[in-house]
Amino acid sequence: SSRVLWTLAVTQFNRIGLPHTVPTKVTGKCGSVRVRLVPAPRGTGVVAAPVPKKLLQFAGIEDVFTQTTGKTKTLGNFVKATFDAVARTYSFLSPELWRETKFQTAPYQTFSDFLANASKVSPLRK
Repeated sequence: SSRVLWTLAVTQFNRIGLPHTVPTKVTGKCGSVRVRLVPAPRGTGVVAAPVPKKLLQFAGIEDVFTQTTGKTKTLGNFVKATFDAVARTYSFLSPELWRETKFQTAPYQTFSDFLANASKVSPLRK
């Protein structure tokens, strides 16, 4: 029985796949409305009011918590603040988007043969 629980825990927390939530806590603002997106664990769903919920689902976010302040009754500002928060998530780069790093060889590695021969034959020796 403990073996079954252990395998369930490992398979449940070892699912690495496409991003399902926002990378960090992000805030968007428009007018007096502030929308804060908070990362949520898998399976939570989009916990938001109906208007930002639609926008977050269109953005492909599957799991997120939201927190709002201000006059959210003005739907235009509410949607723009949500969009601003989603737009701010695109400034984060995941490892697959990193540029390839080209390393240069160190000068000691480049001239190691010359340095090895220079230590054997010293101009000060007679």
